Amino acid sequence: MATPSDTSSIDTADAPREIRSRKGSAAARGARRPSRDAVSQWSRFALPALLVVIMAVFSVVEPDTFPTLDNATTILTTQAVLAVLALAALSTLVVGQFDLSLGAQLGLAQVILPGVLSRYQVNLGVGILIAVGVTTLIGTISGLLVARVRLNSFIVTLGIATVLQAVVLWFTGSQVIFEGLPESLVEFSTAAVLGIPMPVIYVAVIAILVWLLLERTPFGRFMEAVGGSRDAARLSGINSDGITVIAFALGGMLAGIAGVLQASQVGSGNPAVGPEFLLPAFAAVFLGATSFRVGRFNVWGTLVAVVTVAVGVSGLNLLGVPQWVNPLFNGVALLVAIIATRYLRGTAMN
Repeated sequence: MATPSDTSSIDTADAPREIRSRKGSAAARGARRPSRDAVSQWSRFALPALLVVIMAVFSVVEPDTFPTLDNATTILTTQAVLAVLALAALSTLVVGQFDLSLGAQLGLAQVILPGVLSRYQVNLGVGILIAVGVTTLIGTISGLLVARVRLNSFIVTLGIATVLQAVVLWFTGSQVIFEGLPESLVEFSTAAVLGIPMPVIYVAVIAILVWLLLERTPFGRFMEAVGGSRDAARLSGINSDGITVIAFALGGMLAGIAGVLQASQVGSGNPAVGPEFLLPAFAAVFLGATSFRVGRFNVWGTLVAVVTVAVGVSGLNLLGVPQWVNPLFNGVALLVAIIATRYLRGTAMN
């Protein structure tokens, strides 16, 4: 019969073998699966690397037209509207909500601005304030319905988008607004500073402001907390409802700015424009979540995603591909982005 001291000596003798066995098992698991830090370290540069590869390929295939300053300027200028709308989508996605009315809000703003300029002869600044103010109000209403009334954001904003499309048709009479517009409307986008087109500068300023809000303020941290878990954020003392309403209002404001840029770039208000920007905007935000801050929606990843998709589409257009390739490219990019984001988030949690 073993004495207590004998049992103690047996346990002590067996312990190192058990510990070594556990360590060996853990080491084997680590060898089979990359660590979270390793995945994040490498994957956050995948999208910028893809952009470089796409640029290199098209530069070789189309050396006379693609790798030119004019082409680069055209891409950046024409994508300014989409970039701002993507930042609008980002603001609501951060708090865990979808705003499917952003494209319609863009369409409304880009007819309101030329409409009030031509019909009421207000100056450009007042017209911009009216257009952006209307979309900000719409975003606020959406936020109140989602946060206070507890309605599903997907359904609410889809219904609002449908209503806004009807409002646009009523406001314009289903006709393009182009008569009686001041030259300042077009000059708002055609001007340049040190050779840099103003739309590019607008996007840079807006992106920096949104980045500062999300990354350098307590409010931005509150937004991410609400997006992570609305109930947990509320129990932590965060005003989840108020944060959600403000996020929708911010999205509406940015959608209005995108509409102003659209009207300024084309010099008119077209009732058919707006909803087609929604899918590329969401594709950019989800694709951007695969880079820089892996698995999290972020400003710089979103902008790189916008440029990446635009460069790909531009290169394909220079090759003379059919027009149906463009929506196909955007749709595939969105699917890949969602799958990649889900995978990277799952890897980070393991």
